[in-house]
Amino acid sequence: GFFVQWVECSVVLIVGYAINAIRGFPQFEWIAAIGGLLYATGNVLCVPIVNGLGMGIGFLIWGSMQIIVGWSVARFGLFGWLGATHVKHNIMNYIGIIIVLISGVLFIFVKHGEHNEETESCAGEREKWRNSDSSPPRVESKSSTSVIDTAHLLHKIPYVLMTCVLAVLHGLMMTPIEILQQRHPSPDQYRVFDYIWSFFSTVFVFSTIYFFLYCIIRREKAYINRELVIPAALYGLLWSSGMTFWFMSSHKLSQVVAYPITTRLPAIISAGVDVLIFKSITGRNNLLFLSGAIAFGIIGVVLIALSNQSF
Repeated sequence: GFFVQWVECSVVLIVGYAINAIRGFPQFEWIAAIGGLLYATGNVLCVPIVNGLGMGIGFLIWGSMQIIVGWSVARFGLFGWLGATHVKHNIMNYIGIIIVLISGVLFIFVKHGEHNEETESCAGEREKWRNSDSSPPRVESKSSTSVIDTAHLLHKIPYVLMTCVLAVLHGLMMTPIEILQQRHPSPDQYRVFDYIWSFFSTVFVFSTIYFFLYCIIRREKAYINRELVIPAALYGLLWSSGMTFWFMSSHKLSQVVAYPITTRLPAIISAGVDVLIFKSITGRNNLLFLSGAIAFGIIGVVLIALSNQSF
């Protein structure tokens, strides 16, 4: 929720300040701050999206759209503000993007433990009615079911729209950094770290604003749990580390290569954790779909990485 995001972003602020001090307190870049605003604003939409669509569908939509937005802006430019980025093997890059998106579609068919439990529960209910003398529950007509499905679909439309907005915001969050690097080229290979404080501090400022607004609107109903502080702080540390490496990878590889890789690999890693550690993905069909999704994702990532190499 908002409280977890605020704690996370407080850690982000501390890490950003430490990097800023190491870099000798470079000038604050307002253009880089726009990226922090885009991230913080998109982050606010995560909670309602997960509640409305679920993590699986929500992550599929915003992850795939985020790849499309981030990659296309880097590849073709943005209204003259950002120049197009050319890779050495265009066809390989395009094929890699398509395969990465296909892997995202395959992830939707992978069911977690709760789905399996629900299926077993339904089977148990059917067995109970089969073995009892009572009449089974009334089965709704097709027309009634159709009305329910339509209402359910209409209920999800606002969440789908929010997911699209989130994908655009997060897909554009690295664009200001790319604009600065194109406008101010430097032989210093670590110059990109000079923009981290501008980005990270803005993330904290706007997360604080959104958290205060949440507290004002919800008042005593605002959800604040001190047991979430440590997990949120650890996540903030992980996010800060990941974003720092993302800054460097975009600088070294170009955003058109780094963006799809850094967006798709987390889904692959989290799926592996679900199987190996949490055991929440089981069953032959589930594991087959998951293996296919991971295989497609890895192939796409490798093709994208190789598309800018000379060979």
